Amino acid sequence: MKCLLDATSVKVLARAIHCLAKIGDELHIEPTENGLTMKTVNSSKSAYSAFNFQLPFFLDFCHISENTVQADPDEDTVIKCKLPMKSILSVFRSIGSLEKSVETCNIMLPLMEALLIIEFKCKHGIIKHFNLRYFECESVEAEFCKSGYASKFSCSSRFYSETLLSFHSSTQEVTWSLAMDQVHLSNHIDDEIDPSKCVRTEVTLAKDEFVDFNVALCTQVTFCLKELRAILAFAEALKLDLDCRMEGAGQPVLFSLEKADLYSADFLLATLTPVLDSTAISSRTINNQRKNNVSTQSDVSKHSSPVPVLRDKADSRTVSCANLQTTVVPIVPESSCHTSRLSSLSLIEPQPFPAMEDDLDLEIQPPPPKRARARYIFQNCLKATQEFREKPYEVFAPDSEGDE
Repeated sequence: MKCLLDATSVKVLARAIHCLAKIGDELHIEPTENGLTMKTVNSSKSAYSAFNFQLPFFLDFCHISENTVQADPDEDTVIKCKLPMKSILSVFRSIGSLEKSVETCNIMLPLMEALLIIEFKCKHGIIKHFNLRYFECESVEAEFCKSGYASKFSCSSRFYSETLLSFHSSTQEVTWSLAMDQVHLSNHIDDEIDPSKCVRTEVTLAKDEFVDFNVALCTQVTFCLKELRAILAFAEALKLDLDCRMEGAGQPVLFSLEKADLYSADFLLATLTPVLDSTAISSRTINNQRKNNVSTQSDVSKHSSPVPVLRDKADSRTVSCANLQTTVVPIVPESSCHTSRLSSLSLIEPQPFPAMEDDLDLEIQPPPPKRARARYIFQNCLKATQEFREKPYEVFAPDSEGDE
């Protein structure tokens, strides 16, 4: 493969590589007859991104280089390779410097050599040459159909960026709630976090603020915000509109953008699988625990059922709907529940005093409440610290007698 790009195309290519670097750690390169494709997948395989650069994007493009002319025509001469993002970022690190100095860029991917050759022709006759080692790999594909999504809406990338400014930079996940006339965004709060200690952010986008708005299914999806920020950084720099397609909770969300016949990009993001109601889950768990504490071992083996695991850390806190099982657990009487509580909270709950003998009439008075104690302390503080007592004394100058 061999291609030639001008200065404008080099800037777009550099921004695309920066966008992919924020999502995955490896860059997959696949040259085809119709252009060049760059893909990446994040480490948890919850985000897939692909840039397709078409033939008009290049000044010159040939997917068969000099080293592939002598190759066997029966064999597949298309190179599918990958290389670390750190190595490719070292070449396209400074977008501003590339825009000011680079005039043309020549990219070669010879078949007989495991090298990605990048050559910059800069101003004043300066030529920069880079050789990057790559690894052959299988093609990375994601199966999706754009026409299969029920809801689609598009808007300018700048509008999305201004909307996300309302959320804190530490926000990891955002919930999108679709309605027939609006889109509601809110930060997702994990069940393990106390909601009273978190800041709740909610933004409502009206239907009139979108370029195209077609919602056929009212749904609610939650996905990661990191990948969305990377998408918006690329789209906003080039002033592109961003299309969003959603199906439902647990189904992937598709973001796509396109620039005439030059290039296009698709971003597929995984969403959180819906879970059961938290109130029902907590009550069911408490009932199961009470039943296990009161019943015998034989009863447990007969009637107990496993509690469904709703969140798994290794699976990004998602769970399939098929794994959720509903079980009906009988309510334990209050007496047995009270017994189990006393065994664990014996230091907190008051215990009855033992029976006293008839000749003992003394009653143990409970300590005064806290308010009474405080009031008694302040009352003592206001009292005089010393009592005045009259002492006997000798009078040396008695009172004079009154006038008669």
